[in-house]
Amino acid sequence: MPLFSNKFTPKTIPVRRQDTSVIRNEFGSDYASKELSIDLCPLKLKLGDFEVSFEEGQWIPASGRAGITHKENHRLKKELEQLEEENNMLRLKFEILLDMMTDKTVEAEQQAEMQRAQSLGSLKQKSKKQKW
Repeated sequence: MPLFSNKFTPKTIPVRRQDTSVIRNEFGSDYASKELSIDLCPLKLKLGDFEVSFEEGQWIPASGRAGITHKENHRLKKELEQLEEENNMLRLKFEILLDMMTDKTVEAEQQAEMQRAQSLGSLKQKSKKQKW
């Protein structure tokens, strides 16, 4: 038996797979699948007739009435966001038109005052001329 044996040498550590969650979160799953040749299909879970899939950090129902309801809710949320954006744009346009109308009204009132002042000035000059 040798004095210095290989009994106490540590085992070699197996090479770890590269963690793709950081790449997936920073660049998106499309980038990760193209650059790293990784197939990142969504995780699916089926319990009886009920099936859900894990996509973008959320469990999404994939089948049955819950799946149809979820898809309808998702569509309605998108439509609501679009309508809110349109409403905000219309409010902005209304504010701009209101400001423009206010400016024109002020200008018209100033012109009317100028014309009154000029007409009063001309009347005063006529009255002065008539006195002499």
